[in-house]
Formats: sequence, structure tokens, C-alpha cells
Amino acid sequence: MLNFNNVPQDENPQTQEFSLIPNGTVCRVVMVVQQGDIEISEFGQGQWFKRSQSTSAKWMNLEFTIVGGEYDRRKFWHSVFVDGDKMGQSGMPLAKEIGLRTLKSIVESARNINPSDVTPQAQQNRNISGMFDLNAMELCVKVGIKKGTNGYKDSNQLMVALTPDNKDFLPQGSIPMQNTTVPAQASAPQAPAQPSGAVPSWAQK
Repeated sequence: MLNFNNVPQDENPQTQEFSLIPNGTVCRVVMVVQQGDIEISEFGQGQWFKRSQSTSAKWMNLEFTIVGGEYDRRKFWHSVFVDGDKMGQSGMPLAKEIGLRTLKSIVESARNINPSDVTPQAQQNRNISGMFDLNAMELCVKVGIKKGTNGYKDSNQLMVALTPDNKDFLPQGSIPMQNTTVPAQASAPQAPAQPSGAVPSWAQK
């Protein structure tokens, strides 16, 4: 039996809370795809996706761990939607359009591919066999802040994956400079955040 009755109290409970990473912070991250409960065949083998019980929304949850710099080892999460009720101009769900663009930028960032590069080698490097290939990818991102709703606090999320053509792109092995972005509220803790997978308006009817 484990007895937790005599565990000393934390004398400074504020140490268990983190202020939000400032909006617009650029950093290198390692990405992990979190396990879901359904498989979508066009995205390869494996149950990497979750689904809404009330709409056609489907999404995957990504975990990012910052590598180096001021926020080394800090984590944040982001949901990439691949299905939804609203249709885009391409004829596919708007959520899928946005999700595929996000995943494409992630791969281009991790594999150092310029978006305008259409050489056979670049086109080959944009291919992955499935979502499992995204695990442990290291890439450059800009961190954003998601406004909390329904009683949840604000939380960090992926703003955009930066590709090599972006002036703020940090190549692998580089150390970010001291952050100079607009700071978030210093007192806002990172958790609890709104649960991943909250369906955005553009994925609903």
C-alpha cells in the first residue's frame, strides 16, 4: 500500500503553475501525435483520430514540446481537424482544407522544404505513409494563445508551422533569441486548458 498522508505540502504552490508562452513566440518543437479512437483510411493505418458525437467533425490531437531557448521543455497542444459540416470552395469540408494545409506546413517545416519548391525531390519529401510518420518530427513553429471558454483558462496552441521561406524560420540546431513578442498576462497559468478537440465554428453547420 502507498500512504500519501505524510507527503510534505508544497511551500510554494505557484511553482506548479506556468504563465502562458507569449503570443507570437517562435521556437523549435518536437511533435507527438496522440492516440485517438478511430482510423481514417486515407490518412494511413492507426487510430489517430477522434470524432464529435453531434457533428461530422473529426480531428487529431498533437502535442508539442519546445526544444531549447527560454521555454525549453514547455509543452502545448493543438487539434488538427480533418472533417466537418461546412464545405469549402474546393468541394471538400472546410475543416479538411485547413487541416491538410496545416499538416503540409508541418512536414515542410520539419523536412526543410520551401513551399515554392516543386522539384521531384521536394515533392517526394512531402509524402508520408501515414500519421505515425509525424511522430518525433522536429519543426519550427509560432506559438499562439487560444481564448478559454466555458470556464476554461486561456491556453497556448499552434499558431502556424513556419517554413524555410519565412524570415522568422529557425533551422534545426539554432537557439532562439530572447523573446520580444507581446507578452501574455503573467498571472495566467497554463492549466487547466480547454480540452483538445473543442469543435470550432468553421467545422460546424
